[in-house]
Amino acid sequence: MQEEGKKEGKNSQSLKKANRIKNNSEFKEIFRLGRRKEGKNLTLIFVEKKGFKFGITFKKGSKPAVMRNRAKRRLTEIMRKKKDLIEKDIHIVIHLSKTGLTLSFDELSIELNNLLQGAGITK
Repeated sequence: MQEEGKKEGKNSQSLKKANRIKNNSEFKEIFRLGRRKEGKNLTLIFVEKKGFKFGITFKKGSKPAVMRNRAKRRLTEIMRKKKDLIEKDIHIVIHLSKTGLTLSFDELSIELNNLLQGAGITK
């Protein structure tokens, strides 16, 4: 029974695959139609659309893959924690610069939080 409780708790707090933007056409649409809020290392591009979705993109030439994947995991965790504060009908793309790859979890969290509040996305 404890294992079932753990599974339920994990699933209720995780971001579902349906909340992620994966198709190139969706990214292009948000880049074309979206409003932008720029920070030092991050750029938010967002469109008010039905449902909540987010995606992560990187500046061309952001290498190595280990650093990109670490940044993706960190940003996904930050969005998971903030999903209750975000209005539900919005699609967000987080565009990370090359210098953003070296930021710590706390630095990414602070910058993303400032951008979300500045754009009026969070409560």
